[in-house]
Amino acid sequence: MLRRVAIVVASTIFVVVGSAAVLRAIDFRQSNDVIAQAPSPSDRPGRGEMGLLRELNLSPDQLNRIQQIRSRYRDQMKSDRDAARQAQQELRTLMAGSASDDQIREKFRQVKELRTKVADAQFNSMLEIRNVLTPEQRQRFAQRMEQRRGRMRDRLPVQSPGI
Repeated sequence: MLRRVAIVVASTIFVVVGSAAVLRAIDFRQSNDVIAQAPSPSDRPGRGEMGLLRELNLSPDQLNRIQQIRSRYRDQMKSDRDAARQAQQELRTLMAGSASDDQIREKFRQVKELRTKVADAQFNSMLEIRNVLTPEQRQRFAQRMEQRRGRMRDRLPVQSPGI
């Protein structure tokens, strides 16, 4: 009985910690997605990448350099994200099953490693793009991202402490 309680408690803690990590990843990804999304003809002014690009008044050279940076990172980030999702699902399966602690720890290590690869690629991409922008454009971009983060926080459901 005590073992079952310990398993339920450990699983609950793992789900809560995992959920918090996912929410942080979503917030980080949101800031990168403004530039990482492909432009759409249906974008309205002030929305998504096209609106941000208009607000930043990028030169044709800047636009070209940003597109080159995005294309250099796009495929690798997608494959790493997909691999991280798959590993996370495998981890959930291991947690729910009868896998040993060592197997679960190894899968968790893989999940962390893949998430780190994605975060590193996102950071490096943003750093390269930052170097294309003028100081004024950087400032406008930072303000826009902060507004976006605020809107995202407002949309998230309120979580009760300890759950």
